[in-house]
Amino acid sequence: MASFDLAVNANATRIVTQEGKVVGVEVSNPLKQAFFIRAKSVIVATSTLQAPRLLLHSGIPGRAIGHYLANHSFVVTYGLIRTSAIPEVLGTLAILVPSTAKRPYQVQIQGPGPYYWYHDTAKELQEEWGLNFCGGFGTVESRFENKVYLDPARRDDYGVPHIGVSFAYSTKDHAIIEQIKADIPRIAQAAGIQLTGSSGQPDLSLLAPGADFQESGTCRMGNDPLTSTTNRYGQIHGISGLYVAGNSVLPHIGAANPSLTAAAMAIRTVDYIVQNM
Repeated sequence: MASFDLAVNANATRIVTQEGKVVGVEVSNPLKQAFFIRAKSVIVATSTLQAPRLLLHSGIPGRAIGHYLANHSFVVTYGLIRTSAIPEVLGTLAILVPSTAKRPYQVQIQGPGPYYWYHDTAKELQEEWGLNFCGGFGTVESRFENKVYLDPARRDDYGVPHIGVSFAYSTKDHAIIEQIKADIPRIAQAAGIQLTGSSGQPDLSLLAPGADFQESGTCRMGNDPLTSTTNRYGQIHGISGLYVAGNSVLPHIGAANPSLTAAAMAIRTVDYIVQNM
């Protein structure tokens, strides 16, 4: 029977490599006691922001590590819909307008009110329902200058530097944002939704970058080590046995939620590891 080490409630502080191979991970428990866990394979699945933090702090080489940070631009507004105009039995409202090549964004309309996720809860019918939001999620370019980096001046309780984030929308990104702002009122009108806002005009607000919690790209996969962190199976270029899984490996996410894509890629990475054991 094989033996193994198991660290519970431990914080990974450093990935250890020797001669181009991963050999294990240094971890600390809540009492700040340090341990070394030996491993032939290490999978870093610690989010788009934390994965490059651990890789950079561990001295893992790679020009692209932490770079090419991307997410979605996120434009929101709110509205009202009259129930008298709807002949069907009312339930929760969830309308998705998918992205296309000519429309590089998707729109989600959800309601009624804050109850769009209560599929099994009865609510008293109202003549007019406010919608939770009408949101447009735009495609964002993957650019080298958008990045996560270490901030040595700030460290956590385990001595690992915190991260800084440098991000800005490109000219192309802003053009898509303006397209979203122009099209949402037309989509709402077609759906019988009255957008609400100040002075009788809809408020179409661009939320701060990261508001949709779907960051990606900081350990992107690809064939060129100069522009990617891992190969097509999630293995770090030049380091045998070291892998990354999650949104961070996705080189582009378009306008859709990337969760299922990231899960599929993680399964693909595990299959690759098993086949090469």
